[in-house]
Amino acid sequence: MFLRIDKNTLTEKVISSEEMATVLESDLKANVVDETLTDIVLGIYEHSNRSARYKYIANPQAH
Repeated sequence: MFLRIDKNTLTEKVISSEEMATVLESDLKANVVDETLTDIVLGIYEHSNRSARYKYIANPQAH
């Protein structure tokens, strides 16, 4: 699972892997989406766009 943190309100929302892939597909080139997902899960990278920050969470119940 992934955590979406709204930059304006700081509201946190747990999103699915499919939703995260959709975000990356709209923000990045298609050929780097899989690699970027892997980097996020490994804790190497947190994705950010104009509206939110995204990161991987191993335990969604903690949020």
